[in-house]
Amino acid sequence: MHSRLESSMARSAARTNDQAFFVFMALAIAVTVIGGFGSWALRGNVDVATVPYWVHVHGAVFVAWTLLFVAQALLAHRGTIALHRRLGWTATGLAAAMVPLGVVTAVMAVRLGRVPSFFTPEIFLSLSALELIAFLALLVPALRLRRITDWHKRLMLCAMIALIGPAFGRVLPMDLLGQMAGPAVMGSQLVYVAIGMAHDLITRRRVHPAYAIGAAVIVVEGVGVPLLAGTPPLMALAAALAP
Repeated sequence: MHSRLESSMARSAARTNDQAFFVFMALAIAVTVIGGFGSWALRGNVDVATVPYWVHVHGAVFVAWTLLFVAQALLAHRGTIALHRRLGWTATGLAAAMVPLGVVTAVMAVRLGRVPSFFTPEIFLSLSALELIAFLALLVPALRLRRITDWHKRLMLCAMIALIGPAFGRVLPMDLLGQMAGPAVMGSQLVYVAIGMAHDLITRRRVHPAYAIGAAVIVVEGVGVPLLAGTPPLMALAAALAP
């Protein structure tokens, strides 16, 4: 009896520590997103007065998603699972809004000549498309597996990591990196995945396969960006949108 009680307490402590780690990762991602875009604006790279309204909407929805991601991790850590599940529907709605907003924002950025200086229009369109596809490729199974918590929380984390490439683009010296800019962003994302893998190795003695899937999706996205950008249809689209 005493042995079973100790085993139950050990499992409970392990779950608590595990949830605390995901709170830490959610906060780290939020700091990366808000700090990256915030520092970009503070460095004078954004003239807020001239930013089109849809960019503000896109940014507001993305920040709301990021803060909700943190809130969901905190709720899971506290064991407030009923509220966590109810807010999951709000998160699904925000995700559904983020995809078309991301497409519109990318297309209009090229159309109005607002593409960041370190990207060509082709690369920018390719990156935007593949980033959204990578996000959905991880988010959809995460939602479908929401009751299998070990898969759900790791796939959700990887989906969020796949989405924060633009934040790293505002932190890293992209103009100086040249052709290595894309691999540098992908490498930064993979560092976050590697932290999750390391946590698993320390606490579980093995890496959960969800991280391998997340890392593979991010690598495919990163490698695919220049390949897609060089295809005739993508080049034709960029030319048609050019101001």
